[in-house]
Amino acid sequence: MLAAMDLNLLRIFDAVMTERNVTRAAAALHMTQPAVSNAINRLRLTLKDPLFVKVPGGVLPTQRAELLWPPIRDALARIADTLERNEFDPARSEAVFRLAMSDYVADQVIRPLFVEQQEVAPNVRIHLHPYSLDNAGLLLEKGEVDMAAGVYSNFGSSLRTLPLETLTYVCAMRKGHPLLAQPRFTLDSFLRARHLMVSLLGTPALIDHELAAHGYKRNVVLTINQFALAPRLLAETDLICVVPVNTVRNSPYSHLLEAVEAPFPFVPRTVNLIWHERSDNLPAHRWLREEILKVCKAQGMVFDQTARPEPHAY
Repeated sequence: MLAAMDLNLLRIFDAVMTERNVTRAAAALHMTQPAVSNAINRLRLTLKDPLFVKVPGGVLPTQRAELLWPPIRDALARIADTLERNEFDPARSEAVFRLAMSDYVADQVIRPLFVEQQEVAPNVRIHLHPYSLDNAGLLLEKGEVDMAAGVYSNFGSSLRTLPLETLTYVCAMRKGHPLLAQPRFTLDSFLRARHLMVSLLGTPALIDHELAAHGYKRNVVLTINQFALAPRLLAETDLICVVPVNTVRNSPYSHLLEAVEAPFPFVPRTVNLIWHERSDNLPAHRWLREEILKVCKAQGMVFDQTARPEPHAY
């Protein structure tokens, strides 16, 4: 079968698997949509499988396509590594990077990275994908994203990590909040207050698991899946929220908010950059990892395992 196959079809198959959409795959490959469709039809005949079925908004891979993709993607990555080793030129590259991360990490990392790289790497494209602690490892293993970044510590043996930032948590609320008028911010008043929770999947957050381990449960009345929305909600309500300190510090609503130490010793957590071992030596991936690390260092996002939150007002 291999002798009769046009290996370029595998590159097109990889693009359609990545995008789950023939039009977007064609754009990524700098091809026309009919050319991509014709290539997939040829591959269907060779492999004797439909490979994709049409669904609203794109295509859905068949079971065989899902099984074929990881080894094909790994082989393509190894070929690219062999051909491009030490030859990556960001000024000329048209590489596409697929990154999974929360809006908090994207604001801390991707926003300044992309602003700085517009002249250095004008044709490099970055696609952000949905992220959660539950799916990051699987997305990397399956090759659906190139890197992920977040508070993630359940590393498989095939994943590589780089610590980017130590998160210290504060309890944020509006200035003039009734809790601030109390002589002492107690654990009981903290638990009984009306809480805003940020959860990417709508499930209990890491800090809720930490509270539960000590027999505590906070009064969550509103759950959202974006860190960026939290400061405005806090400024306009009597809700309180436990968030990384930079969620308050970097918000346009920071002047309306107070960030104080919570009456519970939440453990600082590490934001890690994560990638699969097959990407270790890919020049383009090494370049992006180095650029992300430079951005983090420039912003003072220094990894410090001993960091502890301190009471502040912003």
